[in-house]
Amino acid sequence: MKTRIHAIAGAIGLFMIFLFWTSTVLSELFGSYETVAAVKGWILYGMFILIPAMAIVGGSGMSLGAGRSESLVSAKKKRMPIIAANGILILLPMAFLLESKASAGNFDTIFYALQGVELIAGATNLTLMGLNMRDGIRLTGRSSQATSTTLLGREMVAHGTLALRLSKPAGFTFTPGQAIRLTIAPGSEKATGEARVLSIASAPHEPGITVITRLRDASDFKQALKGMPEGKELEIAGPLGNFTKDETQDRPTVFLAGGIGITPFLSMIRDADHSGQLTKTSLFYSNRTPADSAMLNELQDLDAANSGFQLVATMSDVGDSDDWSGETGWIDEAMLRRHLENLTGPIYYCVGPGAFVSAMADALTKAGVRKEDIRLEQFSGY
Repeated sequence: MKTRIHAIAGAIGLFMIFLFWTSTVLSELFGSYETVAAVKGWILYGMFILIPAMAIVGGSGMSLGAGRSESLVSAKKKRMPIIAANGILILLPMAFLLESKASAGNFDTIFYALQGVELIAGATNLTLMGLNMRDGIRLTGRSSQATSTTLLGREMVAHGTLALRLSKPAGFTFTPGQAIRLTIAPGSEKATGEARVLSIASAPHEPGITVITRLRDASDFKQALKGMPEGKELEIAGPLGNFTKDETQDRPTVFLAGGIGITPFLSMIRDADHSGQLTKTSLFYSNRTPADSAMLNELQDLDAANSGFQLVATMSDVGDSDDWSGETGWIDEAMLRRHLENLTGPIYYCVGPGAFVSAMADALTKAGVRKEDIRLEQFSGY
């Protein structure tokens, strides 16, 4: 819902600025002074639509981008302050000044100088908002060509957590850590056309594609996947995203996973294990209980078989009935120090719900880890 609100508000804002800009140019080229004055009055009243729309875009954009560090999100974040500054410091004051001068019939040199500033600021915002809209579409995977895939099987891998095995389309390649956009194909009984972006949990060498998703919401999409028969056709687009491991760095790696945030790390770990390069890697994996911990047994087996891999699983809500002897509580600086020789030496990759990602980023920063050594990816609604 938040993504949809962000997109709608952004489209309204872009459309309003486009109308302001084109009407200004056309009225100056082909209209009378009376037409120019009318346009300036219309633009001023239009600000009552534009300003709220842009406020919604900014607020929802910052919320959606919190805890995400991939390049497309970072680029959008860098543009947003420029768009806001142009709107508040230039476009809004110009709307008042130009309307005042136009209504008084004062079309002097100052009027046209101010209008030039307004047109430049408007063109700048049109360009930056267009780039943001393009990158937003890329993030959702809607710009990628969809191909058919088949549901090969599914299984519950934790409480309320479903793993889907899909056929791999011919020529499909990806880098561990990337995602796909999975769409319910036309002809399904329900949720036709519904889609989600899901991280790939399988490694590139595996014959199929595995994705893992929570079933804790009652969306038509999740319910359709839960009851879908094997052999059913679906659609995938991608691969998407660049939350991938930096292979050029010969430094220790620390993965911080909160709940379903384990999925991209599974792909990375399985790939490294397959190539014999699962070394200098620590995984801190936080869940409520062992029953909630997807693929925990596999990760424990990898921990036992690889001396260069360390699994630190922690449970935040274990009770007397849980047979758990490992770490408990939230991942924090103290826990990291118990298991890592040097907190500032590794590169950190963090994936999970927004609150988890924000907490980890704060803890690492306070512990002295440089921001450039922290990679973040926020999951929400999955």
